[in-house]
Amino acid sequence: MQLPFSLLFRPRTRIEWLRERDKLTPGLQPRGLIFHMSRCGSTLVSQMLGALPGSVVLSEAGPIDSVLRAHFKDQSLSDEMRVEWLRWLVSALGQRRRGDETDLFIKFDSWSALELPLIHQAYPDVPWIFLYRDPVEVLVSQLGQRGAHMVPGTIEPELFGMNLAEAFQIQPEEYCARVLAQTCEAALRHHQNSPGMMINYKQLPDAVWTALAGFFRIEVSDSDMEAFGRATQLDAKNPSVAFVNDSQAKQDSSSEAVRQAAEKWLAPVYQRLEAARFGNSAGMKYL
Repeated sequence: MQLPFSLLFRPRTRIEWLRERDKLTPGLQPRGLIFHMSRCGSTLVSQMLGALPGSVVLSEAGPIDSVLRAHFKDQSLSDEMRVEWLRWLVSALGQRRRGDETDLFIKFDSWSALELPLIHQAYPDVPWIFLYRDPVEVLVSQLGQRGAHMVPGTIEPELFGMNLAEAFQIQPEEYCARVLAQTCEAALRHHQNSPGMMINYKQLPDAVWTALAGFFRIEVSDSDMEAFGRATQLDAKNPSVAFVNDSQAKQDSSSEAVRQAAEKWLAPVYQRLEAARFGNSAGMKYL
């Protein structure tokens, strides 16, 4: 990359090659999967897990998203093949960095929750969590600086139960709310058949060591607690500044359109997420 001439050529690797690489040098097996509503503390959780000395964290890796959405480009691609591709790719990306790591955690893009059944096929025994937050606060954050999935046409709108024409016709507040609602609904549907742990943003950061560590079956030492503490001091999105709780500021700055969209599309699913959190037998003993 230091040679300008080299930038004219883009190296490409056929995905089938990853199958052979997996046989020769398999990566770490995932210990925990992180799904989220977006703008709800998932970056903080992944950074805290990444602070553990034995951890490797894959955070919203672009190639993983490409595999999960590959069927939109090639409709002949079967779910079984996408499962295989996902395993090969995670094996390649989940290699030990220093040589002594033991745990791999994967934080998926928020829209990947809609592929939870397929991801479960790839890793049926790996525990998963879903992070969420007060809908008004998430909408305010997204409308202030939209993620890719909040821009109509950037992510296939069919993933969220809309067509392209509809996606461009509705108001931004409604589009963002419907995308978030579909993401949360997907987590709740999968939770019925394969329970995960629901974590509200309000529980962070304490939930990482009081609930999540036990759910992911990781031991937390005193030095790990210190590492967790350091990770919580800085803003997860901008580590150059200190963390400041902005929940009230987001509530205060929300518009009437945001509140109406949140009430119509997200309030019911948020209540169901809360019910799932308190009724989650898989995680109650850790809460």
